[in-house]
This record gives sequence, C-alpha cells and structure tokens, in this order.
Amino acid sequence: MKMRALAGVVSSVCGLICACGDSQPQAAAPPSTRTTGAESSFRKRGEGMKVEGILGTIPQLRIEEVLESKLPEFQRCFFEGTNQIAALGGHMKFYFRVGLDGRVEWVHPRGSSIGHRATELCLLSRAAKVRFPAPKGGGPAEFVWGFELEPATTPHTLDAEQVMPAVDQHRPELSACGVEDLGHYVVTAYIAPGGRTEAVGAAADSNEASERIDCIVETVQSWPLADPGANLAKVSFRL
Repeated sequence: MKMRALAGVVSSVCGLICACGDSQPQAAAPPSTRTTGAESSFRKRGEGMKVEGILGTIPQLRIEEVLESKLPEFQRCFFEGTNQIAALGGHMKFYFRVGLDGRVEWVHPRGSSIGHRATELCLLSRAAKVRFPAPKGGGPAEFVWGFELEPATTPHTLDAEQVMPAVDQHRPELSACGVEDLGHYVVTAYIAPGGRTEAVGAAADSNEASERIDCIVETVQSWPLADPGANLAKVSFRL
C-alpha cells in the first residue's frame, strides 16, 4: 500500500458550543492540503485554526502533536481490517470530549466512510486511550479531528439512490434498535456480487445516537442491497 503524507487542520467548534455548551457542531466536508514529509497513508481532516471547548481550550498544535504520534496505531486497525475487506479505506472523523485531567471522557465517530465496524471500533478504542494536555479555561474541551486512508484498490462506488428502495423496505426493522428518530446516522457498506452486504460501518451526529450504531450495523448487514454486478462495491447512505 503506497503511503503519502497529507495534512489539514483541526476543527474549531468554539462558535457553536463555547457560549452555552448545549449544542453540537454540524458535520461538514473538511478541506485538506497536501504536505511533504515522512510517508503516511493518512489524510488528516478538519476545519478551523484552534480547538476550543465548552469551557476549556486545547491549542491546535498540541492536539496535532498528540494524535499524529498515534497514527501508526490507527493504521494497524486498517491493516487488520484488510484481512476481510481488501479494498478497505475511507475517512474517520472523531468527536472527542477531553476532561480536566486530559483523559478522553468519550469519543464517537462523527463521520466515517470506512464501512467496516470492526475497524471503526478498533480506531475508537485506540482514540479513547489517548492522553491530551489538560484543557485551559476551567472546563472540558470538545473537538473534531480526523484522517483518511486511501485503499490499496479502489472499489466500485454505488449512488445512494441505487440502494434506497431496499433500505426503505427494511427500515422498519431498525425499531428493534430503539431508533425513534432516524436522520442521525450515515451508513457505509460494502456490497458483494448478488447484493449480499459484506461489511457495514456507521457514524452518528451525537454521542447519544452513537450508542445504537452496533445494533444498526448488525441489522443493516442482514439486508440484501442492490446487486453491484461482478465486482465488490461501496455505498454510503443516510438513515
């Protein structure tokens, strides 16, 4: 797998949550810029110039220093996942909440196009163990940080519209997951020839919604989706 160094900036959420602390930043497509340096397969993703929290602040540079040192661990999660999905790749956008002692209070996948829950769980497990500098300002900090790994081989891509008839047909089955209000989840799946769902991953727009991802992934993986033809295909759609 050819690797190259790519970098972006970390997301600032000050304007959305600093004042009152009762809202979450909305997902957005982050920009990225290519840099030179040591080879890496990861493209860091994000927006803004520094990381701010509800009451606390962690400088962007320190965030990047800490998380960039963990990239080899994140990369190993992908390598393990390629044993099942050779074309595994995509981005993961983490939403962190860091306590006053620098420990991660929680982290959830705010965005993901990986499509393999075991890899996403591996990444989240490693992210949860990261230690950050203590936030300044009297409270915990919340921020978004992410990266992208380009797959060794690029799978065929399906449009969401191609699978929505099957999704709509099976959507009532998600009631078993306690999902009362859909619209909080983006699901990514790999579909084998014949329409069999090979692997599934998902992201949620809040920490509370992320608690139902395992059930949603297990349910969606049982659904037959659109037949991609002779080759493995990848698709993302919103529930």
